[in-house]
Amino acid sequence: MNSTISKDAITRMRGAYQAKYGFEMDEWTAVMLTELHEHFQDFGKNVAQSNSEIGKAAQLIKGQINLVHFKSDRQAFWFGISRLLPPSLVTLVGILLIAYFVNQGNKYQEIARFEDSYPNFEHFRQLIRNGALHEEKNTTYLVLRPASNISSMKIGEEYQYLKKQNVVLVPLVTDSQ
Repeated sequence: MNSTISKDAITRMRGAYQAKYGFEMDEWTAVMLTELHEHFQDFGKNVAQSNSEIGKAAQLIKGQINLVHFKSDRQAFWFGISRLLPPSLVTLVGILLIAYFVNQGNKYQEIARFEDSYPNFEHFRQLIRNGALHEEKNTTYLVLRPASNISSMKIGEEYQYLKKQNVVLVPLVTDSQ
């Protein structure tokens, strides 16, 4: 871009506009139009260069795209399934594993809360494991029978009745088991 405008360029500009429109133009207007003309020429060069770069980028992108044509919708469907099924299965298995481990963690926390709320739970563990249940009229009973040998009572299966105190003793923990 020229910082100075020659008198000859201004005279040519004034003459071109007088010939085209039939009006005489002053010098200041001719200078402004010359400046505008120079700026628009530079702007036009920048636009042309940008268009050229955009065209090159478009050609590069077109070269990277592989068009796929199918004979039928069924063939296109199976192509899509073959492309998307493996990652979908991996995602599904991952979600199922996460759900399983979260569920197991929740169950573990629930059991831990239960054990914490009953401090004597550890003593009842073998009774729960070995005990037989009987259900009658919407009531569940623990089935025990009198112990035949008091020295070797079976946890969860036998009891001892103390007549003097009128109580039933059910073994919870023994050293022999």
